[in-house]
Amino acid sequence: MELMPRRSIESNRYYLVCVDDQCSWYFKSSSLNNSNIFKFVGGLLTSNVDNPKTIYTPADIQRDIRNQYGVDLNYMKAWRAKEKALEILRGKPRDSYGKLPSYLYMVKHTNPGSITRLEKTDNGRFLYAYVALYASIKGWEYCMPVVVVDGSFLKAAYRGTILTACTQDAAGKILPLAFAVVDLENDASWKWFFERIRETYGIREGMCIVSDRHESILNATSEVYPGVPHCVCLYHLWGNIKKNFRKHHKVLRKIYFAMANAYTTEEFDHYMAETYSIGNRVKEYLFEIGYHRWSVAHSNVNRFMVMTLNIAESVNAADKEARDLLIYDLLDYLMKMIGRWNNTNRNEAIATGTTLSTKYEHLMREKMKESQGMMVVPSTEYLYTVYDGGKRHVVNMRERICTCRQFQMDVMPCKHDLAIVRKYYMSEYEYCSVYYKKDNLLNTYDVPVYPIPDESLWKIPPNVAANIVLPPKGKIKPGRPQKIRYKNGGESRTKKSRITCGVCGQQGHNRQTCRNIPQTA
Repeated sequence: MELMPRRSIESNRYYLVCVDDQCSWYFKSSSLNNSNIFKFVGGLLTSNVDNPKTIYTPADIQRDIRNQYGVDLNYMKAWRAKEKALEILRGKPRDSYGKLPSYLYMVKHTNPGSITRLEKTDNGRFLYAYVALYASIKGWEYCMPVVVVDGSFLKAAYRGTILTACTQDAAGKILPLAFAVVDLENDASWKWFFERIRETYGIREGMCIVSDRHESILNATSEVYPGVPHCVCLYHLWGNIKKNFRKHHKVLRKIYFAMANAYTTEEFDHYMAETYSIGNRVKEYLFEIGYHRWSVAHSNVNRFMVMTLNIAESVNAADKEARDLLIYDLLDYLMKMIGRWNNTNRNEAIATGTTLSTKYEHLMREKMKESQGMMVVPSTEYLYTVYDGGKRHVVNMRERICTCRQFQMDVMPCKHDLAIVRKYYMSEYEYCSVYYKKDNLLNTYDVPVYPIPDESLWKIPPNVAANIVLPPKGKIKPGRPQKIRYKNGGESRTKKSRITCGVCGQQGHNRQTCRNIPQTA
């Protein structure tokens, strides 16, 4: 059925009438500002806004309504129609918080062994929510003991922040450990999040935490994990250096990353001397942070080559569109996302035909090529001297130590060790950490993530259903919610590729700076 708009002589009345003369359907509104218009148009749009990844702007709504029904909506009416469509699909923002007790109960019921927490204020308003699935809890036992944490703002009506913790599996893939929705990214929320993580996962030998230099994370980890090393993301630290030392940042960039990734103190000192010659304030700044937090050469823990927040940033990128959702839909989106990743990674693990995972098997083969041509001289049963060009390295095969320090820091054979393995026909896999091997990868995903059934099939105990959760205190902030996080000093603040000219349609400029304006005769 097609609809054709018709206007009466009176400008304050509006009719939608079916073009079929035999149909008696019509829609009448006494005013264009009537909420019925928004309900009606919103109902037409529900299929277009169902997927959070779909970008459907008010301008798109204006175009589609005009093309399909011949009705002209102004921008504000289109925006309100979209809000109404979202409300029809997901309900009102405040009602979403009331579903949390039942939803968290179903998470534990569907995936026994999962840990959930719901924190409210004294007057019953939402404060924090935490979820750690049993599949992740069991998988953590077979992953590198490196926890990467990060926070990102939410864009729904009541805003808030999502905190995430994740690690890498034996294939270098992301294993989300836990996530929480909190009111603000402050000392109290981060402390609460780390306390829940410690209750869930405990403390493992060789464990370390990697994050940016957010002050609240530093305060929380020092209190909750006083004996666990806290490392800093190299990229975020570089952003701070670039912001604080703008004059020399172009020269410092290459030196900084070479210095941070240097395995020996001799190599580190060489680059630090170059840094000091450029500006002594940079050296003082890095010293105050602590070399052991960002330098491989001074690290007192194995980071297993996890030097940045890349895996946490990847999680943030994956749930970017979901941060527009109401809290109930957000948690459900994250649950399904983890389930998809779990299934995909399990299938890839089963298909792996090498002793190590594909990523680290390739890395091992590259190191094996680099070991060709090196001269090996045995000293004792387990001590060897390896000549790499003009450099001499001593390798202890029993202790798994090399003077280049890659052997012990990466817990994987370095090229000098592989030169020995090649000459004496040893097994290179014997000297690899189990955290790189296929067996650990299979065990990581031994427990699947079971999907939560449709809400109509839930059976909620009375005591859970009686738990009332009110939305956070405070009014919904006026204006358009923030969509893009504020950039730090090390990140680009402009992306010209996203700018599209309204005259010629090309990217990189706007209509005011367009030079492709057609010439008129």
